[in-house]
Amino acid sequence: MTYNRTNKFSKGKNFNDKRKPFVQQPRGNKVVVIDGNVDQALRKFKKKVSNSGLIDDIKKNEFYEKPTNKRKVKKAMAVKREKKRRATELGQRGPRNRKY
Repeated sequence: MTYNRTNKFSKGKNFNDKRKPFVQQPRGNKVVVIDGNVDQALRKFKKKVSNSGLIDDIKKNEFYEKPTNKRKVKKAMAVKREKKRRATELGQRGPRNRKY
């Protein structure tokens, strides 16, 4: 016996009738407004922009930063990451969680 999805005599509700029509969203930071629902489109747009990192990039390039300062910040972040990694390896939460 085979399972037939399109059986007219099946018991139960057909949940496919309640589905919203699928609208393919464009690539990039563009959003299509469906049924005049601007609030939902705005939420989707904000999520796309925050996930893409566009705002962070704009803020980072807002002012000129000297190459030496860029290297300093990059090195400081690497040191911070390494400290955090070592702290988690030792099972500590951070440098303030020491027992003396």
